[in-house]
This record gives sequence, C-alpha cells and structure tokens, in this order.
Amino acid sequence: MVDGPMPRGLLGAGDPDVHVIDDVPTMYLGGFSTTFRNRLYRARLAPGQALDSGRWVFDTDARGRVRPLVVDPPRDGWDRAGMHTPSFVPGVDGHPPRLYYTGRASLQHYGTRSSYAIGVLEYREGRWERRAEPVLCGSAPRMSVLEPLVVHDRGRYLMWFQANPNEIGPGELPDYELRVTESTDGISWSPPKVFAGAEEGFFDNAVHRVGDRWVMVLARGSNLHNTPNFPDQGLWITTVAELVPDRSGWTAPVRVLDTGRADTPGWMARGVYGPALHALEAAGEAVLMYTAVRAAPKWAVFNVHRLLRGKRPVVPSPFYLAVGQSRLTALPRSTGG
Repeated sequence: MVDGPMPRGLLGAGDPDVHVIDDVPTMYLGGFSTTFRNRLYRARLAPGQALDSGRWVFDTDARGRVRPLVVDPPRDGWDRAGMHTPSFVPGVDGHPPRLYYTGRASLQHYGTRSSYAIGVLEYREGRWERRAEPVLCGSAPRMSVLEPLVVHDRGRYLMWFQANPNEIGPGELPDYELRVTESTDGISWSPPKVFAGAEEGFFDNAVHRVGDRWVMVLARGSNLHNTPNFPDQGLWITTVAELVPDRSGWTAPVRVLDTGRADTPGWMARGVYGPALHALEAAGEAVLMYTAVRAAPKWAVFNVHRLLRGKRPVVPSPFYLAVGQSRLTALPRSTGG
C-alpha cells in the first residue's frame, strides 16, 4: 500500500493463496478496491519468472483496472459487506474447483458489531459462481468465523478456521481460537474441534505438502491498531507425516519468524498473518508468503515524514498492508529443529 507496485483499481491487497493451476503459478488474494469494497482477485506469475521472483500480474479489464473474480454479493446477502481470505481447492471426486472465503455482513470491520461467516465460490462452465448461503457460521460465544484454510486429502476435506467473539478493534487484545472440521463433500461440515486455543493466540494458518511431510505455518494476528502489550508476533511451523485434524499428531510448533526483532523491516514490523505455502522443486524448500502490516504512525504524521523525504503521500488508512515472501529452506522436526 505504501511502496507499491499497486495495480490500478486497488488500494491494498493481502491474504495470498498460492497454487499451480494448469501449470501456471496462480495467486488468489483479497483486495480493497478504490471503490472501497473488499473483493477477491487473481494474479498469475509473469511469464518466464521463478515462483519466488515476486513478479505477479493481476487479471485486468479492458481499461487496465484489476478485475474481481465475481460480481459483488446482493444487498441482502450474508456477505454483502465484503469478501476476503480466499482458499482454493482443485476439483476432485466429481466436485468442481472451489474457492472458500470469509464474508462480512456488517458495515463494521471490527468490534462487537462485526459479523463474519465462511462461504464458497464454485468454478462452473468457465466462471466462478457464488453459493447463496454460507457453509460455516459461528455460534455463541464465538459468533464470527473467518480465515478458512481448506485442503483435500484421502477422500475428505479438512478446514481450519478462526472463531472469535468479534474481530478485535483498537485497544483490544486478541481472543482467537483456531478450529478444524471435516467434510466428505466440502459443503456440509462436521462439528468443529479446537486445534489451538486462545492461550496460543494463533490467528490463521497454511498447510502444504513439502518433501515427505505435511507442513503447517501458523500465524498470530498482527497488531493492526498498534495496541500496547499485544502478544509477540511472527510465524511458527509444525509438521506431520500424514494429514490429520487432531493436534496431537503434529510436532510442537517452532518459531521461524520473529517480527519483534530490532532488525525487522518496517513494512512488516507490526506482524504478519494470512500465510501461504508452496513447495519448490528443491527437496524440502518452499516459498512462504504472507500479509504484513507496516509500522506506521498516524496518517498525517506519516505523510509529513514522506513528503520531507521527497516521497508521495499515501491514502488515509488505519494501517498499511503489504504482501511479502520468504523462502523456507529447512523443515524443523521438533522444538530443537
């Protein structure tokens, strides 16, 4: 959002989800448009570039502006206020390719009046179609569910997601519970289990096969509002030989990124979330992508500093996002890894 490049029609982007589709590296993202809407978008790797090059090209319309995957939901839709955090699953077992996402019904992004559920798009006859009803909703006391991560393995779908009382606002500390549920058809889901409790503070995750193991990247929710005494931020990794929903089957999480370090770049200094993982050809290596939150003071002060350095001002925002990437070169197998 600050340093660019930002495609025409977008103010910000995040929530990367990376896959190779029809031999083309493809990234689905959530984005905040210049018309102030949260929508879902697609970018593909520039021709001739390596997966970890960072050269991605968004789908655009005839005017050169980024093109969302689907039209906005109807005004009475459960996701009418916006769509974000896509999670792609290829077509399998007679089911079409799907893109699970978080939908927001409330005008409020955070606070006690915010409301989120999880829905799905299905790819049929060359285009994405939105299912009219959500596939997963919250229940008291955790009324919002969001950040879906869906994987198909051995004949069943697994979904990890976050459940919380409400999305936290300025001055609030996180109360996140990471849950997991199973499904045979990807639409009807079993009663969820707790995968990581609120005491661990994990916000969302990524899961991918790397080498001979399944690798999960866990992220704590970033400090969007610069709240004092916020939990430590970063990324953790846990692995398992065969994909299972039970936490007991996974290794103890190992921290691989600490954004509280003094040498952390400013563009990610308030933490990262929304991880995506994709294996590289080199054994045991992967590209790790994420949404990062910049350490920035209030908008006016931030822009005065930019103008003094000869840089253009940025749009007013309570926080500034970026999509970043790292390379995971070795997989920890225990707390000593």
